[in-house]
Amino acid sequence: MSMDRKTINEAIKQAREFNVAALAALERIDAENNERDRRYAERNAAGISEPTPAPGPQPHDHSWGSKETGALRRKSMDLTRKLAELRKP
Repeated sequence: MSMDRKTINEAIKQAREFNVAALAALERIDAENNERDRRYAERNAAGISEPTPAPGPQPHDHSWGSKETGALRRKSMDLTRKLAELRKP
């Protein structure tokens, strides 16, 4: 049975690491959005009229690729493997 104390503690550790990586990825997305909002504000102030996304966080926000999102993807895979281990009979 794989649901022993050791495996459960390892799964908890993986979940905590995933949580830290997820928060770091969200911080990176927020920073990218702030930069985007600043660029659009500068262009608007310069008289460039163009469609602009709503400022601030949006549900569809994503990163264009960063070390934080790469780390999150890796932690996600590690956690998935550990959870699969828990499900083994």
